Amino acid sequence: MAAGRWRHWPAHWWNGLSVALGVMLVQVIVSHAAPAELSHIASQLAMACAICASLADLPGSVRRNRNRVLTAGGMTLLAVGLVAVLHPYHAAMGTLVAVLAFGSAMLLSWGPRAGPVSFAPILAMVFALAWPHQPLHIVLASGAAGIALYLVWSVISSAVLHRRFHRLALADALHGLSQLLSARAELLGTGGSAHAMRDWLGNEAQLAELLQTARDQVFPRAKTDPRSAAVLLHIVELRDLMLASRLDLELLGEDPVGQHMRTALVSRLRALAVLLDEYRDALLDERTPAMNTVRPTQWPELPPQDPRTRLQLVLQDRLSHLDGEVLAMGRALDTAQPLPPLALDAGELRSFVTPVGWPIGLLKAQIHLDSPVMRHALRSALALSSAYFIALALPWASHPHWLVLSVAVVLRGSLDQTLERRNMRVLGTAIGCGLMLALSLIPNQTLWIIVLQIAVGIAHAFVTRRYLITAIAATMMALLQSHLADPAHGIAISERLADTVLGAILAWAFSYVLPAWERRNLPRSLKRARGALQQYAMQAMTAAMTPAGALTQRMARRQAYDALAALSAALLRSAAEPRRVRPPLQELNTVLDHGYRLMAHLSMMRQSLMRRAKDLDADFLAELPESAKRLQRALAGQEPVPHAVQALQDWSLLPDVGPLEDLRPWMRRRLQVSLDDAARAGEAADAAFAAMSAPPEPDVTLSRLQ
Repeated sequence: MAAGRWRHWPAHWWNGLSVALGVMLVQVIVSHAAPAELSHIASQLAMACAICASLADLPGSVRRNRNRVLTAGGMTLLAVGLVAVLHPYHAAMGTLVAVLAFGSAMLLSWGPRAGPVSFAPILAMVFALAWPHQPLHIVLASGAAGIALYLVWSVISSAVLHRRFHRLALADALHGLSQLLSARAELLGTGGSAHAMRDWLGNEAQLAELLQTARDQVFPRAKTDPRSAAVLLHIVELRDLMLASRLDLELLGEDPVGQHMRTALVSRLRALAVLLDEYRDALLDERTPAMNTVRPTQWPELPPQDPRTRLQLVLQDRLSHLDGEVLAMGRALDTAQPLPPLALDAGELRSFVTPVGWPIGLLKAQIHLDSPVMRHALRSALALSSAYFIALALPWASHPHWLVLSVAVVLRGSLDQTLERRNMRVLGTAIGCGLMLALSLIPNQTLWIIVLQIAVGIAHAFVTRRYLITAIAATMMALLQSHLADPAHGIAISERLADTVLGAILAWAFSYVLPAWERRNLPRSLKRARGALQQYAMQAMTAAMTPAGALTQRMARRQAYDALAALSAALLRSAAEPRRVRPPLQELNTVLDHGYRLMAHLSMMRQSLMRRAKDLDADFLAELPESAKRLQRALAGQEPVPHAVQALQDWSLLPDVGPLEDLRPWMRRRLQVSLDDAARAGEAADAAFAAMSAPPEPDVTLSRLQ
């Protein structure tokens, strides 16, 4: 096991190692291929452009990676060419800084996938400002050579590592689901404490990202690797069923018997989390899972007259479905077992993969002042150009690009992200400068070049994982790259530290210019979430039990999950904003709570329809479309909260028969409770819309000062 620990290296480690090797090869090849008199500067120019192009070199398919690197490389070459022409003209250069900042930020119209590409021209501009003046043809030739060589390397490395990335993406999804199960167990065990709820929502948002990454890696290869596709489909189903683990628990009571039943449920969820981690290890070690069984749940003995005996049957049936999905993953991972059948074919699975193109409509949709992307682009243009001109006026004006870079990396689209980057950037720069001070005591250029290559890989690997590590590595990379490109200026450690602190302050200040407070954008997110829940309610209850119906239902479910996750993420970001502009947290948390409960109810009913439709009579099935419409009206705030909900929370009024004997009364009760959650979510959504349409409350502190 110890000898095979390299198999457990995360994808970002492999990616960082690949980038470091690629950049090193570019420098070596160009330094040997260029004329002797240009060898040093050409290799430095080629390496810098390769670093910029490598920002887009991420785990993924060969074709996607090639297109990203090619796009980033093209923008890099354009940026360095323009800087080479305009560098002597400060006014024109300041305008170029603003234009590049604005254009790069507008690329975020295509979402997070455009982030690495969008930063390439900014970093290229910073590198180009660091170089001593060179003829345009040398800059373009060296840069083009570095980009072309790195593009070839990225295609080769993507092809070699694609299978490893594919396996790691699935392993990350398994681990993310295990963490979510543990968070759900903690939430149930603590009775829904605020801390446990925050952990649950954070894990839910994280799993949504991991699942999409896994879909992009696994589903395109479903024909050649059906086992991985089957495991991922079971992960998605298990995530859905897991939501139901919280349903009806208010009926258990707080007496010792009820506490025992709740403890048994929590223990089972934790046992399943441990089993998922074993599957993850087996997947990475390329072996058969060591265990693929779960022990029976130890329920307390209940007297026959206790109505909770019927509820216990419901909980046991629910756990059996969870067990079934988990054990099915183990069978799919066992190569000795037959190939598992897939619920969707390869073409249908591709519907869940992130689109590749760059539709112009997404950019057009952001061309208005209320757009958070447009506001961030204008803010970035003002901030970076101001940083450039301020840097020229500073007593240490030899590296004005460092102040520009500090503002560029700290200033984010939201105040929450900006504050986090500010703190990590300043701390990381201080640590990086200390390490460089120690390295400067060893005047060995070969050693410095090696450290530079290592820093490139580390900075790339941890940029979305632990930004503090990236900040440390980036500081060393910038100081070494600047010194190697122009040794006459020495290693400007104190200047780097001063520019970082000043840049962090500037970015923090400019985050209040044209701010895109979450309160401004949350109405759109809330409307999307409500619409997605309405669509899923209809599809879960009326979609045909056919492959086409399953695809439609799964797409609606994914959109509902994504919409709720986006709403949750926005709420988390708003916590760092000024109190007077924060959104109505109580109402929005209520929407999320009842929205997720409704998702769980719908999933339970969908599972019942799939497994036991024959136990339901035609009259009941004919009522489902109208019930779905009532849920849609309730989500729209057009249905009052049912008064019968208090009775529904009384365990003595559970159906007289168990769900295995007669499913119909349990389905009717599920419909009533679903209507209650839908109505409460709709009522809270209307209250949130009303609160957000009102002007923000005045700042009490300022009013007192006045």
